[in-house]
Amino acid sequence: MIRKNKWWIITAYCLVALLVVLIIVSCLVKINKKPEIKDPYSYEFLVDGSTAEYPFMASLDNNKDKYDEINKIFNDSFSESLIVSLFSGRIGYNNRIEPYHSKPAKTGYILYLDFGDAQKIMRNGKEYTQTSYSRDPIYYERIIVLVSQGQGMTTHYFYYECDPSLNEGWTGTSKKYYRQSFVANFDALYDYLTETQN
Repeated sequence: MIRKNKWWIITAYCLVALLVVLIIVSCLVKINKKPEIKDPYSYEFLVDGSTAEYPFMASLDNNKDKYDEINKIFNDSFSESLIVSLFSGRIGYNNRIEPYHSKPAKTGYILYLDFGDAQKIMRNGKEYTQTSYSRDPIYYERIIVLVSQGQGMTTHYFYYECDPSLNEGWTGTSKKYYRQSFVANFDALYDYLTETQN
């Protein structure tokens, strides 16, 4: 009888230890929710639609240190711990892409991500096509991001700026926009951009 109780106690301690280890690991493991884009060639910062009072343009070639700094802060904005993501319900977040019929708003902090060459819009490892019946991908060279403050991890949007000259079968000269939702915490990015103006 004593031997059976001893095994139950050892089993219980093992399960508790395993649970503690799993909780610690899930606090340390980060989940990255960044949409499928490459690091841009440059970041350009605008305030209310105009180039910032003190121009801030971090380019991979011209300003490597500043570029690395903003690129790290931007990429870190998409990460959160596994346990927070699990309990917040964001672990299964599924981003959406849809046509957007006008240029995004020009108020607040705006970040242009310029790529220098044509990129394909991607979603869930696949090319996003012009229609559900088409195999033609959609190309862009710029993404517009509105950066807000004090919202924590919440829904934001990429606005892909697509030039007709890059996309087969498009007519006219007007740029088209596609909007992709994602979750991120831009608080640190907002603070960094504010500091560049001081």
